[in-house]
Amino acid sequence: MHIHTPAVTFADLPFGEQFVLWAMRLWTRGQHHGTLDHATLRNGFKLAGAPAAHGDLDGLMTIITTAATGAIDIRGPQCRDISADEHHLMSVIAGFQRTGAAGSDLFDRRLPPTAKRLGMERAKELANTLAKAGLNIRPRRPARPATKNCPPATRPIPGAPTFH
Repeated sequence: MHIHTPAVTFADLPFGEQFVLWAMRLWTRGQHHGTLDHATLRNGFKLAGAPAAHGDLDGLMTIITTAATGAIDIRGPQCRDISADEHHLMSVIAGFQRTGAAGSDLFDRRLPPTAKRLGMERAKELANTLAKAGLNIRPRRPARPATKNCPPATRPIPGAPTFH
């Protein structure tokens, strides 16, 4: 029997978690719509005191979107709900911030071994850069499945995150 994290919305998260989740979502939206929002992300990370984290996030998300063997549910920037996959990604970052090591069921299930290793390296770099800026991510237990109170998904890109 799994103990689940209570359902939370984007608004329930502390600033650091909101910021990182927003950045993941904005990056993914840009990939799906062909409007890369790197200038906005770069500025956001700069204002949050972690300018180097933009490159770490870009590397991590690039590995995930190019190597994933199945869809990963990343929501749209305006979505109030948080998907189980988003919780898993945040959990990887939290693990590296807390103990310097993290595991990821999501990476184990959806990335080939080399991509998993590279993804974990980028996640560790992102976690360290965020921690230095005081943008801490809390550990998570398995999350309840999120509702899909978001705009409809765009046409999926094979192997890319699902975008809601």
